[in-house]
Amino acid sequence: MTGVVVTGIGALTSAGLGHEVLRQRAAEGAPARRDAVRTLPAPPGQPQAAPVRLAALPPYDPAEHLGRRGLRTLSAESKAFGVAAVNACRHAGLPGSWEQEPSVGVAAGTTSGGLEDYAALFATRLARGVRGVNPAQGPQTGLNAPASAVSILTGAAGPNLTLSTGRAAALDALAAAARAIASGAATTMLAGGVQLFGHAELTARRRAGQELGPGGPGAEDGAGFGTVAGEAAVVLVLEDAQVARARGARPLARVLGAGSAFGPAATRPGQRAAHAALDEAGVAHTAPGAPTPPVFPAPAVDAAFGDCAGATGAVQAALTVLGLHHGAMPDDTALVLTVEPAPTPEPTASREPAASPQAPTAPRPATHTEPGGYAAALVLGTSRTGTPSTGSTGPSPEGGHSA
Repeated sequence: MTGVVVTGIGALTSAGLGHEVLRQRAAEGAPARRDAVRTLPAPPGQPQAAPVRLAALPPYDPAEHLGRRGLRTLSAESKAFGVAAVNACRHAGLPGSWEQEPSVGVAAGTTSGGLEDYAALFATRLARGVRGVNPAQGPQTGLNAPASAVSILTGAAGPNLTLSTGRAAALDALAAAARAIASGAATTMLAGGVQLFGHAELTARRRAGQELGPGGPGAEDGAGFGTVAGEAAVVLVLEDAQVARARGARPLARVLGAGSAFGPAATRPGQRAAHAALDEAGVAHTAPGAPTPPVFPAPAVDAAFGDCAGATGAVQAALTVLGLHHGAMPDDTALVLTVEPAPTPEPTASREPAASPQAPTAPRPATHTEPGGYAAALVLGTSRTGTPSTGSTGPSPEGGHSA
């Protein structure tokens, strides 16, 4: 898959808009999460929920980036994903708007895209009757609304995919986008993840027993896994290497391999996904100079940006690409890994480790009663092959963007 390159990054997170503020927030660490207590507006006729601690998107005007046409009926996720996509195109030196271009596609990862509009549509119907419902809201009630909206806004008429595999969704979207390019189905893909937080998701999470209130575990210092929700829309521009070279673009990084795995925690889906990605990249699991455990594991993203759920992998991938491009990685090849932990019936059951593709452990046989976990992995690099250059501390001579 070495013929697929990353040429641009667009990010809208609690840190603000753009890849530079994303990188700066990660460098500052956990205290920079900037979460605050919010009261989320309830749909018509629904009871108001208790306040939640949230690392929310900052106020922004989508019209500044997308124009005003058609924005009124778009969901919050569609607007945010659209802004991130246009921002990524600008970073890549692409127009961000085509006339029905079939060689450009879109792939999005999310766990709750459209949920808020879905709940609001039915709540409005119950509270105000049929005449109170806006028919234009209907298309925004599906998981595929953000990807579809970006296709319409940009004219990207190629492959259009939405993945919803928990916290691994955005990495799966990036892997699917890379494979679409490698197969010749597209030459350019706008791929990543989007996750916003509303009343409906808050209600669902609390009914599932998650502590999301201002006084929940880890609410003050961010130490509690999953206790502070985060919002994010992050898009990476993936291109065919020859097409990017022909237009004069210099890649930030290359996609070298991808892998995914599912199964009970005892079968180590995270390790299997990492090994599959390393195998495709041509990197031995324990070779000298092989990618170390992810520099930006999911818990680190949680600490800096809140739990971004389905968009977590896109944040990880964007930070990894920027780290490779700026020579901040220990090598010129890096592993990105996101694990959706299996719900454990026993409080003492161990969770899949956040990183370590090394030191494989023989799994015990799985039983049919064990819940499953899901993991996705990407190997990114600055060289043309998956063989790390030992001792390298900077990007390859191909270079990349200046910022």
